[in-house]
Amino acid sequence: MPGEAAQGRGPMAGHVNGAIGLKMAHPERTVVVGCGDGCYSLSGFELMTAVEHEIPVIWVIFDDQEFKLIKLFQLVTYAETALVEFQNPDFASYARACGADGYRVETLEEFEDAFRAALSTGWPTLIDARITRWAVPHYSPSPDGVIAGLVETVEARFRDR
Repeated sequence: MPGEAAQGRGPMAGHVNGAIGLKMAHPERTVVVGCGDGCYSLSGFELMTAVEHEIPVIWVIFDDQEFKLIKLFQLVTYAETALVEFQNPDFASYARACGADGYRVETLEEFEDAFRAALSTGWPTLIDARITRWAVPHYSPSPDGVIAGLVETVEARFRDR
């Protein structure tokens, strides 16, 4: 069904490449993409297009080496996970190899420095932000948050058995 993916089924990577179109439509605006490492890995070659055409988009990759939302879905649905953890390349080195600016950061202070530099250069930039796997995105079927949503779902499964 058209549009179904955008209705809560976890569309991935559309904004990674869509950012270039957004920047072209609004060249006066700063365009920053925040995405997970799995999401970026499903796309990511747009970086070379941005370099070739000098389109200054900033990509911030939240790098925890797993498909977080898929993992949460699997935990809720099956009470176990599979095939959601992986090893990443050095995204900052990849960016530099493509001709973009690339930074790998592990602290908030390093991120602030890299982001400030990205804003000042007017050049395509990728920031590989290493994060803990305990960093849970703010997506949940529960208004009380992700953890509460998981607990509610598990409790409902036990009640329905």
